[in-house]
Amino acid sequence: MIALILAGTRPGTVNRAQTLLCGRPMINYVITALRGESGSARSIVVAGLEAGKFESDDVKVVSGGADMVDTLLNSVATLSEDTGRILVSTADIPFLTAPAVRDFVDRASRFPDADFLYSAVIADVCRTAFPDMRRTTLRVAEGEFTGGNLVMISPSFLRRNEATIREAWAQRKSVFGLAKMLGAETMARFLFSRIFPSLLPISYLERAVGKTLGGVSVGLIVSPYPEIAADCDRTEDIVYAERWLQKKAEGKI
Repeated sequence: MIALILAGTRPGTVNRAQTLLCGRPMINYVITALRGESGSARSIVVAGLEAGKFESDDVKVVSGGADMVDTLLNSVATLSEDTGRILVSTADIPFLTAPAVRDFVDRASRFPDADFLYSAVIADVCRTAFPDMRRTTLRVAEGEFTGGNLVMISPSFLRRNEATIREAWAQRKSVFGLAKMLGAETMARFLFSRIFPSLLPISYLERAVGKTLGGVSVGLIVSPYPEIAADCDRTEDIVYAERWLQKKAEGKI
């Protein structure tokens, strides 16, 4: 399986992928997890860094773009037209582990026909594991969830749905904005689900997202591993990650 790490950043901003945590660039933790003990990814593409950095026999670096969507599409353009589904990860999840990756890939294999599989974690699981990290959450019929940073996706799907993906990226931090994209019924369900969560089951959201994306098969994978949802978006997150990883290295976690 090909794994893609999105390491691009906006012009003029610091690239978090190269931030040192306990002496290692943040992206190295992600690469190690994707390689896994049993080879979860047979090859890894890193998009958004300078050519030559972090490259090895199984890691290839390609150029990024003006934003995350451009970086994603630039990466897919380097793959052959018949490439099957790929595993996509962001570069800012330094807590990621090989078991978490393998679990996601195993669960994804149960949906062989899905074009787009995204991840989520029960919000309280993430709060318990990483209490000082702030997360955007959504309450649905099955409980309260926070979005993960692992996705399984087909390159052909990306090429067909560029405009919608760009809009979704622009709204990524707004649950209300994403609901609006999915149509009037979803918006209404979203508004009333704050009082009646049963109005917004995961199965409905899967169908709504699939319809918005042109009738493709979409699935949500609920992971028991909180590390896939703990991304370092803020300076405070990086400080927290440094402390957490140091404690782990000392065997205190």
